[in-house]
Amino acid sequence: MKHSIRYYERVRKVASFFLRPWFRHMFQMDRTPFPELPERFLLVTNHVINVDPLMVVSQARRFMFFVATEHLFSLGPVSRIIQALIAPIPRQQGGNAAATVMEILRKLKNEGSVGIAVEGNCTWDGVTAPFLPATGKMARAAGVPLVTVKVQGYLASPRWSYTTRKGPVHISLMGIYQPEELRKMKPEEINALIARDIFEDAYATQAADPQRYPGKRLAEGMEHALVLCPRCLKMDTFTSKNDRFTCTCGFSVRYDEWGYFNEDGDGSGSDSGSGVGGEPPFRTVRDWDAWQKEYLASLAPEDLPAGEDSAMQLLRIEEHRRVPVAAGALHYDATGLRLGDRFFPQEEIASLAIRYKGVVSFSDKEGNFYEILKEKKKVRYHGRKYLLLYQRLR
Repeated sequence: MKHSIRYYERVRKVASFFLRPWFRHMFQMDRTPFPELPERFLLVTNHVINVDPLMVVSQARRFMFFVATEHLFSLGPVSRIIQALIAPIPRQQGGNAAATVMEILRKLKNEGSVGIAVEGNCTWDGVTAPFLPATGKMARAAGVPLVTVKVQGYLASPRWSYTTRKGPVHISLMGIYQPEELRKMKPEEINALIARDIFEDAYATQAADPQRYPGKRLAEGMEHALVLCPRCLKMDTFTSKNDRFTCTCGFSVRYDEWGYFNEDGDGSGSDSGSGVGGEPPFRTVRDWDAWQKEYLASLAPEDLPAGEDSAMQLLRIEEHRRVPVAAGALHYDATGLRLGDRFFPQEEIASLAIRYKGVVSFSDKEGNFYEILKEKKKVRYHGRKYLLLYQRLR
């Protein structure tokens, strides 16, 4: 059912009444909301924490239609509740963005403001990722003010983590650009303006102004982000427990409340997060992640390690429904992706992306969209290894 903006604004006010105090308690979020925003606008932001779109709406004090990934529309009754309350704009993760852009422009013209996390994915390493070049053209064509917002606070709830940490999160209004200004700029110049305003490197921020992010089980879930061992060079061999991240080869590091790795010893050390033990090969998730990408890039396609998981299921997404297609072992290498009796040659895979901590979604060149899950739904797998391999091979 379609509702008026007045209805959605009432929903936002009620939700913000409960969410704002919770955000401030859990994440030490800024207490000062944004100044008054234009009546209708296109808001663009980076994506640091899974819930930061809700934080942005809370700080903006204005309802906006936020762009959300396709999976939110295929959860049955839950999806119907979400659509009734906030009416998100669907985006196929790993698919063509043209339909999403058209819907954004339609909403801006006929209904109300729109918010979009332009990276399309929550950051893995605390660094803002590139966004689609068409963003600048869309912002100029929108004919409404462009609002830029930067989110800081990756270390409070990294995408890979199972727990939150009590530390500062900043939601900053960076700029409001009128349509008259945007019409005088080239799309590339608008892209440069957006990139400047929303760029964040969490570890550069932490080095400049160190902050503690204390919590429990600090390292747990890190295997969703870091999939290559710098000692044995094997893939998907890590486990995490409490603050320790350990490979089957014996290599182990401790992740501390400052967001740094320490090897051996108790890792106490100074306020900068330096530990008393031996120096690990990387001090940050950012640097480790950069290394694993560089290492894969240095290998010939035929020498890349294969991504493998057992007991998987392949689902095709059809009109917000998941239809089972195949089941069995998953194998991905330079030749392509195989799951059970279905095989997708590498050259036929149009795009591949990750949602949540590691669920793989991809599209083929015929326009079909797929998702890969464990047969036992509560069992997690580390889908990012498939994304890193796909990015190396494409």
